[in-house]
Amino acid sequence: MAQDSGYGGAGMGFIDGAYMPVSEMRLPITDMGFQLGDMCYDAIHVHKGSFFRLKDHLDRWENSVSERRYTSLGYDREQVAEILHGCVARGNLRESMITFVATRGSPSTAHKDLRTCNNRFMVWALPYYKVVSDEELSEGSDIVIANTIRIPPEAVDPHVKNFGRLDFVRALFEAYDRDARYAVLLDRNDNVTEGRGWNIFALTGGVLLSPDSGVLEGITRKTVVELSARLNIDCRLTRMPAKTLREADEVFITSTAGGIMPVRSIDGEPVGDGSPGPVTTRLNDLYWQLHSDPAYATPVRYELAKMA
Repeated sequence: MAQDSGYGGAGMGFIDGAYMPVSEMRLPITDMGFQLGDMCYDAIHVHKGSFFRLKDHLDRWENSVSERRYTSLGYDREQVAEILHGCVARGNLRESMITFVATRGSPSTAHKDLRTCNNRFMVWALPYYKVVSDEELSEGSDIVIANTIRIPPEAVDPHVKNFGRLDFVRALFEAYDRDARYAVLLDRNDNVTEGRGWNIFALTGGVLLSPDSGVLEGITRKTVVELSARLNIDCRLTRMPAKTLREADEVFITSTAGGIMPVRSIDGEPVGDGSPGPVTTRLNDLYWQLHSDPAYATPVRYELAKMA
């Protein structure tokens, strides 16, 4: 009997050329994505029946696949987009989080020569979820600055979205031990980088700051930079010492899974007055308004479900 996927059996996936329920998807233990963490992925969401910034996600995906040298994946940009549409349509999801993954695949011999692997492609679409709870989304979350440092970009390029996250795992247990649920990591020079699955912004002296190195170039992060320009907010991607983050007037985190999410405390100390700040709130409102803009929204092709 197949085990539950961990998401209540919901959602539709695609693996090894076939669509199937997420609960039925399997990855061979010989796949180097499992054994070495040799994989890359991207995640996009659907809101009110439309993908948000599909082109940007596909651009980042193509760069990741190229950087990881997955030359036998077997699916070009248009085919990947078709499968993303197909999973959402077959799941009949109007609000969804979609993850698409490339792995190295299984080598032909026990010597594990990576050049002999046939790369594997998979997708799964689930009902929409956020990296924080609904209460934290409205009131703000509590984070800590971890003692664990971020894996340096010279070792693992953070621009390639990946599941190699043992640094985040260690940092999260630090957070749990300190009565928090989320952790942001520093680099070896005590500059802020990112958390598991999210970028971070700090408003200080009217200037909005976000780390410029050691981080994934998030699509929501990119959207915040663009919205800041519309609001004439001075937004800078730059080095951010931990001290700057701790003394900020407002702090928020950004992710495809949740959008723009306020932070109410850092290491047990309140950010500002401990409630979501006006800049955070205004940016969040504008962010969700963009989802109805045809320049950002791509309607899901639900008719594909009828072609199954």
